[in-house]
Amino acid sequence: MEINMRKMDGWIVGIIIAFLAVISASCAKTAGTELTDDEVVDLYNKAKEAYGWFDLTTIPFDTEKNIEAGGERYFEVTTPGIASKKALADYLNEFFADDITEGLMAMSSDRYVEHEGKLYVLPADRGTDIFKGAESYEVVRVSEKQIKLAVTVELYGDPAQRNVTGYKQYDFFLEFSDGRWRFTNFEMVR
Repeated sequence: MEINMRKMDGWIVGIIIAFLAVISASCAKTAGTELTDDEVVDLYNKAKEAYGWFDLTTIPFDTEKNIEAGGERYFEVTTPGIASKKALADYLNEFFADDITEGLMAMSSDRYVEHEGKLYVLPADRGTDIFKGAESYEVVRVSEKQIKLAVTVELYGDPAQRNVTGYKQYDFFLEFSDGRWRFTNFEMVR
């Protein structure tokens, strides 16, 4: 009888250990997918910078290192780890769903060129919308795998006076897939 009790105690301990292991793994997996509000805003700011290289300004480049291509002067990209169009697309895929990355790369196919193992860019800057001011953020957890980031931007009646006459809200959605959070829609808000 005592031997059977020991076996049963062993089974109970084994079941408890297995249960705790499953719970621990489940919590670890969930914790790895969760983002704090600050992390969501940080991801937005990094995505905004990368998206801006296509819609607002130019990726950082070296003004001293340039080549001629197609009658235009291109400058060597200095962002670490981005030395090819593929590396640029891979970097964008850290923040954006595949369709956004593909759209950005397609619309700028002549803005970036590769030469002798390096990436070069044709500078282009448009500047921000002077009729828009400060941004504020609200993070809404839609589900375990989707987050909405509401970005509200001040609208100025007179940019010199910076008088706020209204607000415009942009809703961006982050989805968790393939082990990372990425935006499924994006645009510049200013």
